Amino acid sequence: MSLRIPLLLILLPVLVLTQEQEGKRYYFYRPENRAFGSESQVGPATVFLNGAYDMLRNGGHSKDILRWPYAGGAVHVWKNIRDPFATISTFGWNEFVHQEIFNFTIGVKNAEFVPNIAGHTIGNGMIYAKLAEYFDHSGYPLPYLWSGLTTTAYQVMNEIIEAEYYRGINVDLVADIYIFNLAGIGIFSTEWGQQFFSETLPIGEWSPQPMFEPRTGFLQNAGQQNYVRKRFRALGRWSPFLYYGVYNLFGASYALDDEHSITVSAGRVVNKLKDGRLRGFRKIDPQLDGSAGLFWDRNGSLMTSLLLTGPGLYNMQLNVYPGVFEFGGVSPGIYLAVGEWDGFIAGITFSSYFPLGIGYGQQR
Repeated sequence: MSLRIPLLLILLPVLVLTQEQEGKRYYFYRPENRAFGSESQVGPATVFLNGAYDMLRNGGHSKDILRWPYAGGAVHVWKNIRDPFATISTFGWNEFVHQEIFNFTIGVKNAEFVPNIAGHTIGNGMIYAKLAEYFDHSGYPLPYLWSGLTTTAYQVMNEIIEAEYYRGINVDLVADIYIFNLAGIGIFSTEWGQQFFSETLPIGEWSPQPMFEPRTGFLQNAGQQNYVRKRFRALGRWSPFLYYGVYNLFGASYALDDEHSITVSAGRVVNKLKDGRLRGFRKIDPQLDGSAGLFWDRNGSLMTSLLLTGPGLYNMQLNVYPGVFEFGGVSPGIYLAVGEWDGFIAGITFSSYFPLGIGYGQQR
């Protein structure tokens, strides 16, 4: 194997080290919400698990993380990113630009720009800035460097997981890692980007609670979900709402008071990723189903979420975050799910102490 240094190892430190400075304002991390809800789970380990294993929420993929073909996937990713120009040349520069950069066609098999921009650029960029603020608040030196390394690590692991047993040319991961992820780090390393996506178009994270099943080796309920919600004076207590990731839901939030809001939404969910081919190269297409969601949050920290899918593949997932129930002075997070694909799953987490919950499932 060539020991050629990938371009990523040169570009990433240049981007994140220019951001290191003291006394910065926190735009996305809220220390005051640290004791409850989804914000109680913010940390590098949980961010890594949710980002790296997001694809396993789709049906058709084994969730057994102890037997996943990591070595082969890592070699596949390395071969594609160590010399991105050679990878793109093999695929074709015109086709690469059309398919990965300027493909704005709306359709299940063509809309690559949606996950690229919404997920890899805006979503990953926000998590990079938020995690850097977490590191800064926790007293770490060089918080933006640590955040850049963490978010890049989970993106690379995500590509390793997504590769599974495919070992050919893959320009999608080249575009994700070198263009859209680095673009997100660049945008959210600027004062303008941080202000715009925290005030003008506020984006936040409502990710689920990762659960590990010791009996099966399965990792359940890991994934990244972002939301956009903006208050308008003309709408009073109502706010338009977008929840996106594997679930893509539109709806409205109603502010019960100055702290608590209830949100209802409906849309589509990616229930499975179909492995296909385009001109002999790999192309993954999503298979969609209907979905609806009900959420309760406190100061933007998610307290409870209920997600329903169907009719193609029925499923129900309930996440109750720390701060809702308390037993003996301890407030756990709870996960319950039932569905055609996964059977029954129950799990509990103490996210203030451990990044990974313990679950038990009966798969069908």
